[in-house]
Amino acid sequence: MKMDSFNRLYADYHKLVLHVAFDILHDDKLAEDVCQEVFIKMGKKIERLDEDKIKGWILRNTHRKAIDFWRRAYRRREVPTEGEKIEQTLITECLVDEVAEGRRKEFRDQLLNALREKDPVWYDLMVRVVVENEPAEDVAREYGMTVMGMRMRISRARRWLYDNYYRDYKGMRDQ
Repeated sequence: MKMDSFNRLYADYHKLVLHVAFDILHDDKLAEDVCQEVFIKMGKKIERLDEDKIKGWILRNTHRKAIDFWRRAYRRREVPTEGEKIEQTLITECLVDEVAEGRRKEFRDQLLNALREKDPVWYDLMVRVVVENEPAEDVAREYGMTVMGMRMRISRARRWLYDNYYRDYKGMRDQ
């Protein structure tokens, strides 16, 4: 393909790129940034791209770039949502609290046993990182995953605990 095709390709696909990026990011400005980066990358590689496969290339790169932008935005977000606050409170009170109260200890043990049966990796990550406060980087390295990947697994484990045991926890507190 020649560089003169760039303008035609931009005219044909820029709205599609904006739409795909917006579907992932839900932010007009970030979608525009993704669009710009995708077309800059395409401009640099335009001589080597096959025109028959250009739409797939554009969609794949748009999706990847939008996910990258979403991850960056997620890392910068420091204020938890209300649901996350409730979830963090539940986990903190149930798993980290070392009070020797019998019912609370039994409930924590029940949660950990259920988590171990559900997914041994989730259990190990939760115990090591959340309960024992081991450095996240060390645990992630040992499992051969990124810190972000490990945190996502811990988040899924917390969500599973919350979805399956919140009513029990609330009933225990109300008594």
